[in-house]
Amino acid sequence: MRRALHSLRRHLRLIVCLLLLAGVTADVRSQQVQPLAFTRFTLPNGMNVIFNVDHTTPVVAVNLAYHVGAKDDPPNQRGVTHLCEHAIALGSHNADQPFQTFYRSIGGTSTRWAETTDDVTSFYVLIPSNQLETALWAESDRMAAPFTRLTPERLSTIRALVAQERQQNVENATFGVSRELTLAALFPAGHPYHIETAVAGAELSNLTTADLRAACATFYTPSNAVLSLSGDFDPQRAKAWIAGYFATIPAGVPVVHRRAPPIAPTGERRLVLEDRRAAQPQLHLDWIGAGYTSPDRVALMALGSLLSGNRFGRLSKLLIDERQLAAGVSAVHYDFENAGVFEINVLPRPGVSLSTIESLVDSVIAGLATSPPTAEEIERFYAANRVTATVSLQTKLARADTLSHDELLTGDPVFYVAQANEARRLTSAEVQRAASKYLTSNRVVMSLVQAGQLGSISKPDLPFVNVTPPRAPARP
Repeated sequence: MRRALHSLRRHLRLIVCLLLLAGVTADVRSQQVQPLAFTRFTLPNGMNVIFNVDHTTPVVAVNLAYHVGAKDDPPNQRGVTHLCEHAIALGSHNADQPFQTFYRSIGGTSTRWAETTDDVTSFYVLIPSNQLETALWAESDRMAAPFTRLTPERLSTIRALVAQERQQNVENATFGVSRELTLAALFPAGHPYHIETAVAGAELSNLTTADLRAACATFYTPSNAVLSLSGDFDPQRAKAWIAGYFATIPAGVPVVHRRAPPIAPTGERRLVLEDRRAAQPQLHLDWIGAGYTSPDRVALMALGSLLSGNRFGRLSKLLIDERQLAAGVSAVHYDFENAGVFEINVLPRPGVSLSTIESLVDSVIAGLATSPPTAEEIERFYAANRVTATVSLQTKLARADTLSHDELLTGDPVFYVAQANEARRLTSAEVQRAASKYLTSNRVVMSLVQAGQLGSISKPDLPFVNVTPPRAPARP
């Protein structure tokens, strides 16, 4: 129902091992990230359009993003936004076939065609340059009447498809429900980023086509959308096509998003997740982090680098290299529009106590108060962040996606550049302050163990809640 780590894909595409380069010198601070070249205009109906022209290859990435995601699901209809994505992909009034089929017929390709995250729903395709007008016509046609091909029979098919996706990506994966369970514990019931795994998708079984239209129609309008093009095209001709196809679509009513209220401290919550398929236990520690535009976001990303960078991270060195207690350690911050999560995951070596792992992780975190980040650690992070911000935008699909995302969430298509360059001024004290502010006792500690191995959980003498979902009955 949620596409799990969309913001990780955006901010950590190359992961720590590529980024933490040896021999980094202080002069990297003088090297700024350069923004993508772009032009932007707004149609009278409120739709923002962004152009990034690149004539190196005769293709164009078309990305149409709507400011609606899983956080906008009504509390009693969790997952409805994902259903809407599939419903809109069925086709349009004049394109009487699924859009994936239609785009392939004109030479289009895509990594996924569409995606619903917590905050954004995107439709994207890479097409030959000579098919750009056709693609713009098609996208305007489904925006004008987004649920034209939705019928009760097709809604049933979509429900089955979404259930299959969940079965494949979540329920069939070892510890696959862990993220949903963590978010349910971090964010209280009623919060936009809270989701109950036990009822994921179940609330939609009686949803009608009228219910689906009512839940989503207000979001799929020009005033709530950004169209980004990246690639080989003539800007003046493209602008004329866009005006002709999109400008007459009504703007729609102003969109009201679900609010993300402040979260009261709740102390430590200890969870246990069992899985009979697991070969090794894991330990996850999670805290509420910062949203995408928060000034604390960069400091938290640097903190993740400082803790788990390959060969240099404080946790990695201690648990993997020195004590040889773990086979893997990661510490990352992933963000939503209005909140974030800082997560430490440890994969221990066979026979190693999760209690020992947790105590050592806590000791390293506590040590940040008296042993702040060094200049070398900050420099490594900045070099890493600069490489990521540049290399991750090599493809036209990634460029169009980033321009749309940043425009929707911040009003600045190249907001990522400001944050990347902000890391040039990041100080040790700021990272230390972020650790003190966010890595507190208000956290979720989850022991992920083999089924029936409750004796191997971390600190079993402390109160915990077993959140293992019941096994679904075998299908006949």
